Amino acid sequence: MLSVDARDFITKHEMHASLRAVLGEENYWGSNLDALHDCLTSIAEPTELYIKNWSFAMRRLGDYANRLWHVLDDASRENPNIRIVIE
Repeated sequence: MLSVDARDFITKHEMHASLRAVLGEENYWGSNLDALHDCLTSIAEPTELYIKNWSFAMRRLGDYANRLWHVLDDASRENPNIRIVIE
């Protein structure tokens, strides 16, 4: 299981950097949600991504956190290899 703490999501840039670090450099994407979606839907191995302290992302990133949640949800529906748990 891969884990990331949303307390580190202070800015959009830091959010993308945190996710990139946990997903690994081979899953590099540009710092935008469309590219993140492409990265997540291309994961070929069973992967669980756990994001804890989601309320921090909501407070700091506002609408961008909502958009991120939709990207994560869409990617997990499209790719059976990825399971995303948000706490």
